[in-house]
Amino acid sequence: MDLTYITERIITIFCPPGCPEEIYQQSLWEILPMLQSKHGHNYMLINLSQKHDPLSRINHKVLDTGWVELLAPSLDQIISVCTAIENWLNTHPKHVLVLHCRGGKGRLGVLVASYIHFSNMSASADLSLDHFAMRRFYNDKLSALMTPSQKRYVWMLGSMLKGGLKMCPSPSFLLCVVLYGLPKIRPDGGKHLSASRQVIFRVQFHTGLIAGHTLTFSKADLDCASEDVRFPEDGKVELLFSESPEKIAGRELWHNGRSVTVDYDTLDPLVRRDSYHDTSCLERGEAQFNIS
Repeated sequence: MDLTYITERIITIFCPPGCPEEIYQQSLWEILPMLQSKHGHNYMLINLSQKHDPLSRINHKVLDTGWVELLAPSLDQIISVCTAIENWLNTHPKHVLVLHCRGGKGRLGVLVASYIHFSNMSASADLSLDHFAMRRFYNDKLSALMTPSQKRYVWMLGSMLKGGLKMCPSPSFLLCVVLYGLPKIRPDGGKHLSASRQVIFRVQFHTGLIAGHTLTFSKADLDCASEDVRFPEDGKVELLFSESPEKIAGRELWHNGRSVTVDYDTLDPLVRRDSYHDTSCLERGEAQFNIS
């Protein structure tokens, strides 16, 4: 278990993936009483992993985010947690924040980088020093461990807060996914698809990023593929969108035939797909406060 003071008021507790439960709990029982003795009841713990009962039993100020390890949280979820951080730190000068993460550090990177953007409006000299410490910690310890989608959502949040990115409220229809460059899936380097299902790439994006009818992701922009030597370096994925399921001028090849109908109110996963499908309320990223 790794405990780090990023600033005097922001602390991280990280447990690496694969750590046995008994070692994790033993370390937790050593760290949390130390925090209690040093900060009393003035610290709030934000759990960026799945809800864990020992955390709630030891500390009565816990915010369970339930962020899923392989997914970037939605912008609403990120803003909600950043707001909770801001409110807690501003309520009293002795209030301290503890960020707990068990597993990959990507979620920790999302929150630290997002809070830097979120609190960047302050001109306080003290806060400027904190920002410097947070940026150094993010660049040295977290940035390289985040997925491209996690970095994308942090960038979107920063662009929105600066007023550079305007979200479009209109719905978008995904008509076609074009994969340029087949990955070498077979052990012998062949490019033919195998009988088993394999993850080629994952990508998360906000429809507010769409300019025109296409959205293109290079290898570096794709989760899994960015670190996969089987995916060609010049490979990319192009997504084709429309304001309706009708054909687009100049792209008549990519459109639904007359026999295809779309029910906009349906919950059919082929029409509407939620990345958090079939997960618990915590895994869907619904922040739950447990503060008495």
